[in-house]
Amino acid sequence: MVTGGGRGLGRAIALRLAADGADVAVLARSLAEVEAVADEVRSCGVQALALRTDVTSTQDVQEAREEIEGRLGAVSVIVNNAGTVLYKPFVPLPGKQALLPGWEQPITDQEWDDILAVHLGGAIRLLRAFGPGMLERRHGRVVNIASNVVRRTVPYTIAYDTAKGGLVQLTRSLAREWGRYGVTVNAVAAGHFETAMSKPQFEDQETQKAMLRRVPVGRAGEVEELAALVAFLAGDAGGFITGETVGIDGGETL
Repeated sequence: MVTGGGRGLGRAIALRLAADGADVAVLARSLAEVEAVADEVRSCGVQALALRTDVTSTQDVQEAREEIEGRLGAVSVIVNNAGTVLYKPFVPLPGKQALLPGWEQPITDQEWDDILAVHLGGAIRLLRAFGPGMLERRHGRVVNIASNVVRRTVPYTIAYDTAKGGLVQLTRSLAREWGRYGVTVNAVAAGHFETAMSKPQFEDQETQKAMLRRVPVGRAGEVEELAALVAFLAGDAGGFITGETVGIDGGETL
């Protein structure tokens, strides 16, 4: 099961898992997008299920569990990839208010809650829904898509950074609780990959140059490279790795 699976990293992960022989449930808020990905998954010769699911809704997640288990069977791999980002200072900064619309106001309670509800709350809801089955069966793989912001700082993304930090600690704590039941829990600290969410950084040439100057290998990652890492952590070969946050960022956080 892959959340945020309608495009970008989620799509690449779903297709790689399918290529490795897994049936895949693809979840996102856009049904059209996940249906298109599900068609691609089926072309790999496996089963696919596309579900419009809002991971911030407990009811949506419970309905998704019933649908997936009824049509594809028990879930053995969970990839928590759903996410969004907000560029805004924590509180207005002197001299910065005129940079972007809305920067003269602090992050609102709703904006803060919305970011945490997707990245952290979404993962929590999925794991509470599907985790018990994995524990009962004594087998499972969880891969949480975090960010290398947990190892560095990025200006004006504090809500996103905080949510990803929480996701990493959730990973560590659950790995300790669930390891004895055959369930591994790991996170991926992703660097720069061109996706719909990060597209503005790549469209502005100066921003892109500044971004890549921080990366020792001198380029952004390919989504297929991240998908390969997720597939490894989700497979039998990754069974002795748990509680880890594995970086894939071209050395940016060295």
